[in-house]
Amino acid sequence: MEGWSAVQSERINQRIIVGAAIIVDGKVLACARSDPPEMAGMWEFPGGKVESGESDVEALVRECEEELGVRVAVGERVGDDVLLGHGRAVLRVFTAELLDGGVPQALEHEELRWLGTEELLSVQWLPADAPIVAALPPFLKR
Repeated sequence: MEGWSAVQSERINQRIIVGAAIIVDGKVLACARSDPPEMAGMWEFPGGKVESGESDVEALVRECEEELGVRVAVGERVGDDVLLGHGRAVLRVFTAELLDGGVPQALEHEELRWLGTEELLSVQWLPADAPIVAALPPFLKR
């Protein structure tokens, strides 16, 4: 029983990271990290940590405002949870739609790019994002 309660406690303390697959005209927004140095230049979906008292959706809306200067409407989940940091965190990615004619700006990233299905593998994604990238094509073809 002790082992089970340690696992349960670890899950309760698991950090949730949310990401946005912002899709416009069959293309998804990819963001090049500017830091930390070991990840600089690698690509990811915008997003970040879910803070205490926030839902996944609330965190994603906040993160897109902070990182890109845009408001989004959060949609469906893309792929499954991706374990990070030896299970200490989990990544959840959702589709998102830009609101109010917003145009994303690289406020916290080195570069932004819109990628279609054929271009998804033209950038070096962070390893954690690879399963999400693999699950994206059906969402881009809608």
